[in-house]
Amino acid sequence: MGGYIANFTVYTMAMLGLICFALFVYKKFLINNTSKNSNFLGIEECISIAPRKTLYVVRAGNERFLIASDVDKTSLISKLDTNPKEQRIEKQPGVEDLPVIVDFKSKEKPVIKEMLKKINEL
Repeated sequence: MGGYIANFTVYTMAMLGLICFALFVYKKFLINNTSKNSNFLGIEECISIAPRKTLYVVRAGNERFLIASDVDKTSLISKLDTNPKEQRIEKQPGVEDLPVIVDFKSKEKPVIKEMLKKINEL
């Protein structure tokens, strides 16, 4: 009787292992291959804004959408323009675009300017 229980346990564990292995192979190869072949629908950008909150830019054909995803729900924020290259800024901001700091006149005499004048006079 003990031999039957041991054989049953060994065969049951082997079958469970085979089922787990088949499930792993299915998830690894079949699901990924079907999602890569889709030219109509795809995720262009993804950014995590909190541990369980994510923003997606999703492409559906020639249209793009901004979608927010949370643990409880997924919601459409807006439809984006179809041509993303026009949205980009042509000129990158540089140093000349920074705001100018106004130099206020102080009541004290500028010590460094006076020292430079004296050095230039020599």
